[in-house]
Amino acid sequence: MLNIAGWMVDTLLTLIGLLATAFSVASTLPQIRKALKTRDTEDVSIRFLAVLIVGLFLWAIYGLGRADNVIIIGNTIGLILNICMLALKIMYSRKPLEEG
Repeated sequence: MLNIAGWMVDTLLTLIGLLATAFSVASTLPQIRKALKTRDTEDVSIRFLAVLIVGLFLWAIYGLGRADNVIIIGNTIGLILNICMLALKIMYSRKPLEEG
């Protein structure tokens, strides 16, 4: 009985992690869609993206060290999406490196 309870907790935690990953990754998609549609990225902070990309990269490395697929997959997808957003910022911004 104890083994089944442990399995259920592990499964629930994995499900929560996957849902957290889905919501976190989905948060970047509207911004990318808007940038592609309007070709306007002036409201996106390049410093924010740079710090977020470093953080996501470090989380992915941490996930590798822990052999935690939820952390690895979620942060790798987030990393890729935010690198895409950074590329859009650089492509579409009039002055991408000059922020107030």
